Amino acid sequence: MDEGKAALYAAIIGFAAAIIGAAVDGWASWRAARHSADAAVRAAVEQTEGQAKNEHAHWIRQERLHAYRVVLQSCTDFMTAIQRFETHVPAGRNTDDLHQHLEQCLRDVELATSSLHLLGPPSVHTAALRLLAEADSTVDALREWAPLGSTTEAANDLRCRKALATQAALAFTDECRAVVGTADDLSHER
Repeated sequence: MDEGKAALYAAIIGFAAAIIGAAVDGWASWRAARHSADAAVRAAVEQTEGQAKNEHAHWIRQERLHAYRVVLQSCTDFMTAIQRFETHVPAGRNTDDLHQHLEQCLRDVELATSSLHLLGPPSVHTAALRLLAEADSTVDALREWAPLGSTTEAANDLRCRKALATQAALAFTDECRAVVGTADDLSHER
């Protein structure tokens, strides 16, 4: 073999090696780019799913806060109506309007607690049912107390029922706080 042919063969082999090398390099680059693109898509999907979960949890928390506030406000209105009723009965004033207002306040408590089973958790719903039962018992005790005046037994029963309703309201508040946290809890998360 002479030098010309050897140079030609070397050039052909070099050219083939360059083409094969470029093809292999292109294939490796394509695989790396595809792997990077797949990783980027997976990361974006995971981030979107995580963000959606966080947004949903935030929405649930806001809905719970609103529902809990409505229940607590209706309880406050209910307890205020009881106080007004108690002060008007001994004074011999007409209590028909106050009685209607008290019944409306009790219905408001019932309405406010009725949707809590949808928002959960069960512990809050259970506490709300106890609160409603105690509020209803308090109204029953008030009905017995009002016509009798301030007999000791009726007054003691009313006082006991009010205390139980207050305890139920506090237990409800504690359950709500356990679910949604407090402002201090939120400041520690940051």
